[in-house]
Amino acid sequence: MSNKRNVKFVIAEESFINNGKIILNSMYPLEDNMRAALCGNAQVSFKTRRVKGKGAYQGIDAKSINTELRRLIKVIADINGETHVEDGIFYHKGMEGFDFSIYDKEYNLARIYNYYLGAKGILNGDSKIYEQNKKMGVGKREWKKTVDEIRCNVSDTNIEYVIEKKHLTVAGEFQFGNWALIYRDLFRLLNADDNPGIDFYIYVAATGKLKEMISDNTVNYAKALKVIEENKNIIKTPIWVIGLDFDYA
Repeated sequence: MSNKRNVKFVIAEESFINNGKIILNSMYPLEDNMRAALCGNAQVSFKTRRVKGKGAYQGIDAKSINTELRRLIKVIADINGETHVEDGIFYHKGMEGFDFSIYDKEYNLARIYNYYLGAKGILNGDSKIYEQNKKMGVGKREWKKTVDEIRCNVSDTNIEYVIEKKHLTVAGEFQFGNWALIYRDLFRLLNADDNPGIDFYIYVAATGKLKEMISDNTVNYAKALKVIEENKNIIKTPIWVIGLDFDYA
């Protein structure tokens, strides 16, 4: 049986990898906004867990933590929910991806336009680009209007739509699942680390009481930090690793 209780999340531990603190300082007010959002009041599901050789104990449902954290960060300006990267383009439908992201939407539009209709383009790109509205999370009419407006800014066919990227790209994960998922998450980061790439990565896992009250063999702050440190030779992205705990509200 499970029951919901009010808690307040707290950042109990944190580390910065690959000059993460320097990059974070350059993105003011992201740090303040993220800290305020993560340390919010939430309602999570408590449940009785039974482990062989350990007996029954009070635990927390990890899914409810993830749901509440996604809700809490919605107050951050320009933040997006589930985001996957395909061919260097950020989408929000059709595939599992990062739990959240912040990126330059106009630059992303230029990327998708150039992929389908730019100098290289793809076969039948002039029709296929109009089929991407669901993956972009917009209606057909709105998407067609957006594509046509970009075309008006390009002088001829097969010409790149060139604009400057105005701010750094951020992606992040809330991970309270099986410990092996840390490797899947890092592979996703490496796979996305192409133009325009991920400029800053935020990884949130449990520590303290919260770690003890979710299932055994799950990702936690210490395990995540160890794996990231061990793979610093291939992971070049600046990272903020956050150990989240809680107090009873």
